[in-house]
Amino acid sequence: MRVHSAAAVIVAGVAWASAPATAHAASPTYNQDVGSILLENCASCHRPNQVAPMPLLSYQDARPWARAIKAKVASREMPPWFADPSYGTFSNDISLTDDEIAMIVEWVDAGAPEGDGVSPEAPRFSDAGWSHPSGAEPDYVIEFPIAWEVPADGETPNFNLYTPLPFDDVLRVSATQVRPGNYAATHHITTGLVNMPPGKVLGTGPAWAGGPLVDYVPVTDPALDADALTASAAPARSAGTALDPEALEEAAAQRAGFGPYIPGVGADVAGPGQAREIRGDLFDYVIWNLHYQATGKPEIARPSIGAWLATEERTQRVRSLGLREATSEGRQLVAPAPMTAEERAIAGPSQVGQGLNPTLDPIPPHEGNWTVTGIGAFQNDAVIQSLFVHAHVRGKDFTWLLTYPDGREEVLLRVPNYDFDWQFEYELAEPLRVPAGSTVKSIARYDNSRNNRRNPAPQKEVYWSEQSWDDMYLTNVRYTIADETSSEN
Repeated sequence: MRVHSAAAVIVAGVAWASAPATAHAASPTYNQDVGSILLENCASCHRPNQVAPMPLLSYQDARPWARAIKAKVASREMPPWFADPSYGTFSNDISLTDDEIAMIVEWVDAGAPEGDGVSPEAPRFSDAGWSHPSGAEPDYVIEFPIAWEVPADGETPNFNLYTPLPFDDVLRVSATQVRPGNYAATHHITTGLVNMPPGKVLGTGPAWAGGPLVDYVPVTDPALDADALTASAAPARSAGTALDPEALEEAAAQRAGFGPYIPGVGADVAGPGQAREIRGDLFDYVIWNLHYQATGKPEIARPSIGAWLATEERTQRVRSLGLREATSEGRQLVAPAPMTAEERAIAGPSQVGQGLNPTLDPIPPHEGNWTVTGIGAFQNDAVIQSLFVHAHVRGKDFTWLLTYPDGREEVLLRVPNYDFDWQFEYELAEPLRVPAGSTVKSIARYDNSRNNRRNPAPQKEVYWSEQSWDDMYLTNVRYTIADETSSEN
């Protein structure tokens, strides 16, 4: 399952004085009642080196923020969770029950007493800020070699930098995480595994056209003359081993690389008996697709990758079904031509297997319900593990519909109020087995009207691209092939 940096980011200027208040003896207390709720549902974010503005690991941490906590949980703004409870149950649901909310409200109204006895113990967390649910540090860490300087204002474009992959075999992992190094300044990071294009080597060049010079971009190999460049064969590993197209297709289907960082996402943890592969036998480099945003002051961001190794001998491989066939307002959308295996080897992570965006018409100005629908089909009996969608600030609501070969339909997930700041992968509490020929459809609506309080420019057309004021439609289903196991993943 994917473990998210989930709980309550309580941004409030309302703090209580720290002196304890007298409470009725029957009132809930932190030690006996409320502390465990906050630790189980909020502490994963409210701790050092995480996205939340203050820790909530103890009574002393929570007491000054009691009124703010009450306001946020009573409005269900925190902990953030966006799935409609009418459809499906999810293992990573961190929303509070009605009884838990009532408990917190009553505790605050009683003066937020600490209570007698011993305070509940905080969960074990990584000192370095990793989000594995066990609290364990990664077995393998790849740090980006430089600290990127983000200016105080202005626009930084989306750009790619490359670093050598520090192993040349297959790394079987039970979990991975991309940690941004600076939450406030990071819009997103995606990672992928690539080889250099023919005739290119890693060298010094602009991070983007007209951008600063860095040492981690592909440049023309100075050792090759024009004839050698022309004669370059389709990409092969630097060691000279020919690429296996079937292996490349398999790698692309598994969401190549170590995964992304996007708001709300922490460690990507495989389920019991499952593993993913990082294919160092096929690829030489990690490509870091970086997108930073100004915060009003100079920032430093140095991302890193963590991997937790798989220990089971026999595992199921987790795959990803992208919902590529799409329509918009009833029109068939034209997707980019499929890449060959060789093209996949040299493309960036936003291109490989993603179908970044088909050729979509722009969302018209002041349009409050622009609809995009994507669909994908299972070619084998499969077991659905989770559902994921990525859009930007005009994303409004999403509905996932499963259609069986016999025509039966089932709503798997509805997200009535999408929030760009909390992009969850919704993990089914009970993985769902579906027969070959089943399809999953994702119906998305976008709000480019003034009713969308986050809309930066309702008077403008919205194009499908990478900046936050543009938008996207990226959806996929994570699944395993039914009854498939492997001893060599």
